[in-house]
Amino acid sequence: MRITEGNLFSAMRLVLPEHRDMAERMEREANRRREPELTEDQLAELRYVLAEAVETGSRVRIMLFGPDEDEVWEGVLVLRNGRVYLDDHSGKKAGWWVPKGRK
Repeated sequence: MRITEGNLFSAMRLVLPEHRDMAERMEREANRRREPELTEDQLAELRYVLAEAVETGSRVRIMLFGPDEDEVWEGVLVLRNGRVYLDDHSGKKAGWWVPKGRK
């Protein structure tokens, strides 16, 4: 039997269960979403836009990367104790501390 990309899993019935699990795990890892890499220019623009939003108190929408799906936060950025705080004014939650970057 010739194994091609189209019938890879139909040929897997001849493989040990441990090897099948490893192949499925490798496939999931290969299809996993990767965190986007931002250039220095994009990071500088992002810092500028966020700093301006903090100064003016304008409402922002921030999309955070997640391995399964992106999460969207909306609110007003406030600077408290040297940290950025996103206040959504919903009454349900007072807001969220925006985590610092890794760098």
